[in-house]
Amino acid sequence: MSYLTRSMSSEAIQNMSSFHNDIVNTYDRYGMDLLDNLGRRNIVMSQAQEKFFSQVLGKCYDGVRNDGATGQPDIVIGALGKELECKLTSKHKSGTISFQTDHATLLQKGSLDYLYVVADRDFKNFAVLYFAGLDVGDFHNPSPGSRGKVSMIKHKAMAKCSVLMGEMINRNNLELNKINELLKQVSSAAVATKRKLLKRKSYWETIPTKYSVSLEEVS
Repeated sequence: MSYLTRSMSSEAIQNMSSFHNDIVNTYDRYGMDLLDNLGRRNIVMSQAQEKFFSQVLGKCYDGVRNDGATGQPDIVIGALGKELECKLTSKHKSGTISFQTDHATLLQKGSLDYLYVVADRDFKNFAVLYFAGLDVGDFHNPSPGSRGKVSMIKHKAMAKCSVLMGEMINRNNLELNKINELLKQVSSAAVATKRKLLKRKSYWETIPTKYSVSLEEVS
């Protein structure tokens, strides 16, 4: 069970959104567009994520702190003996969303709780995902050129996920439902078509679960 709640997440996200509007306007006054590069925008906003989520956690638990120092946990919740890693990400141009972490940190800690916030370009739609006790087995191995960053194996890690805002959609179930409806409409004479559909069905039944992220608007 998550020690973060939907209402806590909503409050933190609204504060982040207000801060985002302020810095976008500041960039604009100096002739710059913060949204030209979402990766850079997310780096700028990462401290705000830690700040505002630690604030809402501090209303419910003692000993919450985030000092932002290099090598220190993003958020410490003293009363629970928990460390929380905060990550802010957005869709790539390809439409994919990567949930990454630092491989060396995981090796050192053994396991960590993670708070992934997914934001759209305009910072108006979000998903907030809390993962409890992720370890190296929940991530791919480092690849050459990755600089120690590793991507989550979603079908493994989702067993440890609490979705606080937005939705994680099981694509396998969606595809199987579509295929089953098509199979109902195929006549007994359409042998080749039925064979293709059954092949597709077997594929989606046997591959690891794929997920897509649906974002939720926060006013």
